[in-house]
Amino acid sequence: IARLRIDSQNAHLLHQHRKGERKMKRDEFDSQLNSLLLSAEKLIPEKDLPDLPYIELAPTVHDWYDFEHELWEIGENIRQLILTEKKDLSTEQADRVCKICENIKAKRGRQSFVMLLGKKLFLHYADRIASILSDDDIDGHIISTLYKMGASQYVDHIKPYADHRITWIKNEAKRYIQKYGL
Repeated sequence: IARLRIDSQNAHLLHQHRKGERKMKRDEFDSQLNSLLLSAEKLIPEKDLPDLPYIELAPTVHDWYDFEHELWEIGENIRQLILTEKKDLSTEQADRVCKICENIKAKRGRQSFVMLLGKKLFLHYADRIASILSDDDIDGHIISTLYKMGASQYVDHIKPYADHRITWIKNEAKRYIQKYGL
């Protein structure tokens, strides 16, 4: 699997905006964000890969492929760019993020992308995000995102997660149910 890295110009721009040296204009922001999205899209393998063996120190967790780590990092870089620049994803960018979330070949690298949609602004993506709730690579992140979106119509879908074996996912489900249930 080919590994892509954020090119040096993008890395410089990310570093520059993190230091607060200047705010980007919308066209600069879009260019930077679109470049990051393209890098992420190119990282996703063309075919589904099997899970790697379990991690020795966490026997219920599969090891991560390198591309999963890199995808996750790109999603986090996008989140930092959005926070620092105080701008939201455009409709086209949000659509691309949602497609990455839906692409099972991206495995756990999608986690940070699911979280990018956790705003009321993106409530219209709730059905698409909820449709992949059964994917255990991202189930907890989906519950959290649906909560943050204000998507209240999925209580019955989320109830089974209130008994999840992973504590943070169980807690996210309980928080969702407490807010939107009955």
